Amino acid sequence: MPFTAYDLRHQPAQSYPLLYAYLHRNAQRFLGTLKYDAFEVDTVVGHVVEQLVRLGLFSGGEATSLTALDRLTDAQFYAFLSRCVKNKAIDRLRKRRLPVSTAAELEGVAGKEHDEDLLDESIQSVWGTTPFASPEEITLRLTSQLELRNILKHCILVLSAAPQQLQAVLKELQEMGADELLQVISEELQVSLPSSSSQNPHMSQHKDHAHKKLRYCLQQQSTNLTVRVALRLTQYTTRSSDTNDYVVDIQTLAQDDLSEGDTRLGLNKLVAEGLLSWHGEETVHLTVAQLRRLTRFYREE
Repeated sequence: MPFTAYDLRHQPAQSYPLLYAYLHRNAQRFLGTLKYDAFEVDTVVGHVVEQLVRLGLFSGGEATSLTALDRLTDAQFYAFLSRCVKNKAIDRLRKRRLPVSTAAELEGVAGKEHDEDLLDESIQSVWGTTPFASPEEITLRLTSQLELRNILKHCILVLSAAPQQLQAVLKELQEMGADELLQVISEELQVSLPSSSSQNPHMSQHKDHAHKKLRYCLQQQSTNLTVRVALRLTQYTTRSSDTNDYVVDIQTLAQDDLSEGDTRLGLNKLVAEGLLSWHGEETVHLTVAQLRRLTRFYREE
C-alpha cells in the first residue's frame, strides 16, 4: 500500500519500510552504472531520509510544526521524493566522475514507470532487510552521526593554524562528496574552497600531517573507554632500557577520571581487538608496531 507525508509524520514504524523501498528503487534507477553499488545506494537513500528527519516530517508527530511538504498532494509528495533521489544520485555520479544521464533521459525513464505502483512489489531490499528496524533506531543513528560530525568539524577547525593541512583536508572532503560539512567549515573559517585544478606537489605530505592531528583530536574528544585507554597508552608509554618495547604501568594510566578497574577493562577490550598483548600484568608492554596502530585507533560509542 502507498504511504503519504501524513503517514511518515504520524505512523513512522509502519511507513518507514515502504519509504525505504520506494527510495531504494528510485536510487537504483537514477544511479545508472552504480545501481548495484550498495554504498552508493544507501548514501542516496540515507541522504533523503536524513532530510525528512531534519525537516521534522519523519516521526515528527505533533511535536514539530507542519511544513510545506505536509500540504502537498500525494502525487506532488512522491514527485518531491523522486526529485530528491535524482538530485543526490546525479551528485554521486559526478563525484565518481561517471557519465550522467541528461534530465530528459531520466524523465523518460520516470515516465515509463509512472503508471506502475512503485510500492506494489516486496519491500525486501536486494541487500537484505531494511537498515533500521524502527524509527527510534534511525533517529538514534542520525543523532550519533550528527554528534560525530560536530566532533569532526571541531577537529578540522583546529587545523586552521596550518592552512596547507586545512586545504588538504578540504580537498579530501570535496572528493568524498561531503558537501554540507565542507560548506559549514568554509563559512565558519571564511576560507575559499580548493579548486579542482589546483595542484600542490606536497599535498600528500600535508594530508598525512593533517590526518595525524585529526586522529589525535578525535581520540581526545572521545568518551569511548577503549579509545581513551588507547590514547593514554600512546601518551604515557616510555622506551624500555632493556628492550626496544615501550612500557607503562597501570597506575600511570589510571589517572584523573579513569579508575584502575576502567583502565583494565579498556585494556582487555584492546586485547580483544587484537591491538594489544596483555595478560593482566601491572606493567603493559607495547611493540613499536602496536603503538603505531593505537595512534590510529578510533571507535564510535
